[in-house]
Amino acid sequence: MFDKQINKILKPTLDVLAKNLSQFKIQANAVTAAGFFFGLCCFYFIVNNMFIYASIFLFLNRFCDGLDGALARLIGQTDIGAFYDIVSDFLFYSLFPLSFILLDIENTYPICFLLLSFVATQTTFLASAWIIEKNKLLISENQKKSFFYIGGITEGFETIICFIMMIIFYDYINYIAYIFGTLCWITFTTRVIFIRKLLKT
Repeated sequence: MFDKQINKILKPTLDVLAKNLSQFKIQANAVTAAGFFFGLCCFYFIVNNMFIYASIFLFLNRFCDGLDGALARLIGQTDIGAFYDIVSDFLFYSLFPLSFILLDIENTYPICFLLLSFVATQTTFLASAWIIEKNKLLISENQKKSFFYIGGITEGFETIICFIMMIIFYDYINYIAYIFGTLCWITFTTRVIFIRKLLKT
């Protein structure tokens, strides 16, 4: 919901960092790989109940996710780069909640609900992009991504806020998972309605 506004704020800083990295011939895909490695470290530290370290690597993972896009825009976007970016993001979005089940089996029900909700939003995210590309539908002339996607009330920024809250307020993780999962289903529903209306016209 706030991704566009956040991206506008962070873009100048990320562009400067990307320009500096490009001087060392660092590729965007390498930054994506580093970000995924940091995500694995975050997963490890949550499983071992080391939330401070997990928070650090969560930040590094998300930082790389923004930086690889800025670097790609600077040196040239590629389809394989977009593919790696999406795959690594979706894997991390599954690994992060899963780590809380491995930490404590009592978290199984709320986390499974959250994971199912993520599957719903991710499915409509990709399916909507495919439908729009397949039918060559022009939705936004200001689209800066490698492909168009429909937003919602649970985009990247909101998901990261959810993850941060799960770490900081771990004692209330059940409530956080159920509430955010429900918001994801609202996003799912709005995307389905949008595509139905779009294809009918």
